[in-house]
Amino acid sequence: NHGPLVAEFEKKLERYLGVKHCIAVANATIGLQLVIRGLGLSGEVIVPSFTFPATAHALAWEGVRPVFCDVDPGTHNIDPAEVERLITPQTSGIMGVHLWGNTCEVETLADIAKRHRLALMFDSAHAFACSHRGRMIGNFGQAEVFSFHATKFLNSAEGGAITTNDD
Repeated sequence: NHGPLVAEFEKKLERYLGVKHCIAVANATIGLQLVIRGLGLSGEVIVPSFTFPATAHALAWEGVRPVFCDVDPGTHNIDPAEVERLITPQTSGIMGVHLWGNTCEVETLADIAKRHRLALMFDSAHAFACSHRGRMIGNFGQAEVFSFHATKFLNSAEGGAITTNDD
């Protein structure tokens, strides 16, 4: 908790990913919950139907209803056309999931979020060290959350990080 090695780790991640802010957390699920709270999400949030259970659990545990969206059969990522179809007056956000290093259609999702005044965040548990059109994952939406679980590319047995460029 705010120790010198954690602070050094956060700064190194900020530099590597090219983000303004990085906050280390106990695990990615808690990171998702913190971002959900920080963005003030409520009502419904659209998530891909193909994801790890923690993506939806984090929303449900924060009192937000996950609305499952079909995925693109080629990438297994959330289908932006289906996202737009699922938006209702209760929708407060979109949570994309970059899966297996395949990045979401971030520009399209950002456009949808902007047009509908929705928050946009990403579960980036499977995308550390990946990039999208020359920008490192960690720089998209209002925030992204990484996992450092033992099964991930960068692991610390457990742990995660929240990245954002939003002060």
